[in-house]
Amino acid sequence: MTMETHYDILGITRDCDFKALKKAYFQRAKKCHPDRFGGAKEKELEFKRLVRSFDIISDPLKRREYDSSLGLLDADGNPIIPVTRGFSVMDSPADDILEELIVGNTPPEDATLATLLRDLERTEVFITFREGKTCYYDRKLGKAMSLLRRAVSTTQHNILYRFYLARVCVASGNHSTAIKHYKRAIAIGNTRIPQQRLLRIHSELDTVRKKKSPWWFGLTALFSSDIDENLFVETEEAMIDEANRAIARIMADDTRKSRKELT
Repeated sequence: MTMETHYDILGITRDCDFKALKKAYFQRAKKCHPDRFGGAKEKELEFKRLVRSFDIISDPLKRREYDSSLGLLDADGNPIIPVTRGFSVMDSPADDILEELIVGNTPPEDATLATLLRDLERTEVFITFREGKTCYYDRKLGKAMSLLRRAVSTTQHNILYRFYLARVCVASGNHSTAIKHYKRAIAIGNTRIPQQRLLRIHSELDTVRKKKSPWWFGLTALFSSDIDENLFVETEEAMIDEANRAIARIMADDTRKSRKELT
């Protein structure tokens, strides 16, 4: 018996583009959303499977890793090799999840990681970011630039969106603009509570500065401390638990603020 894949669950081909993926997801989500069936358990399980499949296939790094596990071949007939994703842009993988799904979107009350992924109609900016990130890894830089600029313009304080926009600028040879976005991301991180160290972004910023002005970088490097390159790798279970705790804190803070405004 052939194992059902995430592509089968979504009803798409393995070479489909992001537009087809998004259309298939919304069509299937409407057909099996638990709210349409009085919260029926079997529909809830079906919907969870659909959401899980969309989360994996809509993220270019998760998708490539999954395709590799299936033994799929690329366009040239070579085995697909996963892109390393054993690092976080923020200070932990859970921080990455929160930044991607919450900052700039409109999470529902009593949100958890699962409900955020299920309620994708409230996370339009997140979808735009995922598409832009996919275009970046597919080397479709013009489209990636357009989508990520839209995400950043809508959500000025999202560190993750700005980080990938900076990367597209680097890939396009626009080092000055990339530096601006890296620096802005770091400035935003400094205002967070707790403050984000953003070691990955600091490291990439230094690399881009070196490419842009190698002589000046060599001089200033004499007066700067080395950046720790530790990678923050966690198990998926621990990452999800941490993300859910952080989401609960954010929701509780928002509730307290709302109550204060009413008094």
